[in-house]
Amino acid sequence: MIYSASLSAFVKKALGQKAFQTNINKIIETLPVNPKESNMDAVVIGPKDLAGISGKDLIQGIHKKHEAVGVIYVYQKEKDAKKIEGDILKIQAKKMTSVLIEEAVSEVIELKQVGKNETKLVSSDSIETEITTPPIAATVEIPDPIISDPTVEADLIDESVSEPMDLTEDEAHPMKMTMSLEERIAKCGEFGDWDLFKRALEKDVLFRELLNENTQYAGVVNMLEVLDRQIANTFKDTSKTAEQKFMEIKEIGLNRSAYKATQNNIIAEKVMAIMTAIVASAEATVDKRVNAIRSALDKMSTSKVMFADQDKLRSLINERLEIQTQLLELTREIIEVYKSMDATITEIIEDMDEGLPSENPYINEIMKPAKRVFTPQNAANVASKLMSDLQNNRVSMSLLEGKIKNVITLVFKLCEADDSIIDYQQKLITLLSAQRIEDVIIVDSIIKNSLRLFVGPSEVGRTSTALTWGGILSRRQNTLLIDLTGSSKLRDYGVEPVTLDDFLANRVEKQFLCVEGYVGNEIDQLDEIVGELKTRLNYYPYINLILDTSQQSLLDSLTDSALTVHFITDCTPRGIALTRDSISNFKDGNIAKKIVLIDPPIDPIKLLNDLTVDPLLTKLVTIPHLAQIRACSLKGIAPYDHKEIIDIFEEAFR
Repeated sequence: MIYSASLSAFVKKALGQKAFQTNINKIIETLPVNPKESNMDAVVIGPKDLAGISGKDLIQGIHKKHEAVGVIYVYQKEKDAKKIEGDILKIQAKKMTSVLIEEAVSEVIELKQVGKNETKLVSSDSIETEITTPPIAATVEIPDPIISDPTVEADLIDESVSEPMDLTEDEAHPMKMTMSLEERIAKCGEFGDWDLFKRALEKDVLFRELLNENTQYAGVVNMLEVLDRQIANTFKDTSKTAEQKFMEIKEIGLNRSAYKATQNNIIAEKVMAIMTAIVASAEATVDKRVNAIRSALDKMSTSKVMFADQDKLRSLINERLEIQTQLLELTREIIEVYKSMDATITEIIEDMDEGLPSENPYINEIMKPAKRVFTPQNAANVASKLMSDLQNNRVSMSLLEGKIKNVITLVFKLCEADDSIIDYQQKLITLLSAQRIEDVIIVDSIIKNSLRLFVGPSEVGRTSTALTWGGILSRRQNTLLIDLTGSSKLRDYGVEPVTLDDFLANRVEKQFLCVEGYVGNEIDQLDEIVGELKTRLNYYPYINLILDTSQQSLLDSLTDSALTVHFITDCTPRGIALTRDSISNFKDGNIAKKIVLIDPPIDPIKLLNDLTVDPLLTKLVTIPHLAQIRACSLKGIAPYDHKEIIDIFEEAFR
């Protein structure tokens, strides 16, 4: 059987007698049991099932479920996706339908296998009487109301007792249990636990803290649950007319709005107390960090550095860069904490207008004409107070940012006072950028992250370079290597490539696939190839394309589609001359350039000058003379299977 609670109407409509409508507690009890005994093949849950105390228990139960029980989580809002993780199937639905539920269940278990167990179960559907929908909702498709436990009566609820909560390791500590959440936050000013600040602002943490420490809040929550059950019982009472139900639900809803108003006040006071504690603790943390940094800067300013001593110079620069990083990180943490404040308050204000007059969407739709009556009278005032307090805290946070920015300005002034350090620093940063040149490229097309070009004249090692590196990449993810030069030498290395026509006509899929063909300088044919490559990206994350230096128009055409172009030369006069011509005719654009020098006989920087290349804007890749690669071509062996060759290429292209 397929179990469900809040989504029972959709599951029942989709699966008929194979669906079993029940409550969350029954689902939690049954999850760890073998389906052969419990008859539970799968369970379908939604965001409403994860709300409140029972929702926490359900999440724990899913983590302990029997491995044969499937769990399907169906949600609509993006923010609900992160409410649960683990061995479950997540489905996001723009609109909840029975067809969607049926398809989701089919992904977990074959429907023909569902319900074959002979165990007799009594569904809550079988004990419910037919509900006559009032005319007001005749045009609206709404699920049947769900009653978690219709036997519970209001006079059996002790308002001063709340259900036990699962405690974190910190909260279970006997000393910490004597302090409230805001008191623990105030202690954080001594060391600045920004992660705790953000966790404390999570809505679930706030509500759990209130249930643990505030008996009034726990009683209000219990009473709201009781009133929801009373509303549902009234709605299902077939002895009453639609008008009588409407009036009784309206009366219960008025009581519920009073409890909601109390709940809103308690939550607002708690949120504001926590935000005040966070701001105070953040101020203490920032003051302590800023004072420590100013003291460190004073020591650095008075130290004398011999600029000829590169080690001391690097050490000084690294210290200042580290301080800048610390300050920027501190600023980021402040912004993140404020964003958490803003998100939590926005969510709480939104919740104040939801679930009126009950937690049942069907009943709410029926009672929509009287929704204003069920809205707590203090909702607007509480929302206004929360927003005002948020704005005040934003001002405090801005003042903290100002303190940090003043210190950042001081760091910059110290750097500006020494032109030698600044000059060295800029050269160092530029050189580092050149070594990670691909990081500055703007990825503005679907294929740009995957396509890399290897360009060079014949007889310089372009095939061996592209083939070896492509084979190494294929050990990480599937790789495609296409030779469009018309003079492929892939077979010299024991590789049997497929033809370009065969590749375009058929979806050939291999871990490392080599393709050979020739398009000359035909731009139209190249566009067709690129268009086809875009459809293969799901299988080939790496696509390497080999071109000859004579195919300049193809190279220029691919500039916008490729991430990197590798100009390959064997450092001979002929190789240098042909590669230099190709580079000088190349139209620079949004593409990273790399120069691959194979066995350079002189200083590589000198060769870069001969190639008219700026070493600060181009990454240099040097590959030493490798007799093993030549041996591979003579023996017809793939070079990317040779351990020594792999190590050298990994280091060169790192």
